[in-house]
Amino acid sequence: MLKIIKRIDVMSAAIMGAATTATFGLIAGLFIAAFGGAMSNFGNNSSFGNSGGFGSGLGIVAVILFPVLYGFFGFIGGAIYAALYNLFAGMVGGIKIELE
Repeated sequence: MLKIIKRIDVMSAAIMGAATTATFGLIAGLFIAAFGGAMSNFGNNSSFGNSGGFGSGLGIVAVILFPVLYGFFGFIGGAIYAALYNLFAGMVGGIKIELE
């Protein structure tokens, strides 16, 4: 039997959006950190010494900053999506799903 989603709670959709996109932000930050760490010594000349490079610091910042930024924008996006869904579901109907 098909059920119709008539309304989505805006706050719960916003929180779910924040959680899922923050996870993607963490994954992206880890990739940036791994790439930055690998490339931190690329092109360093021995006459200048080994300063650790810009890439290693950028990776640490990415692991912290990306999940926060992704989560923030995911929260906003989830809230907007839920509000628009509620608006249009009233006009055209909702999404039909099958539950067991």
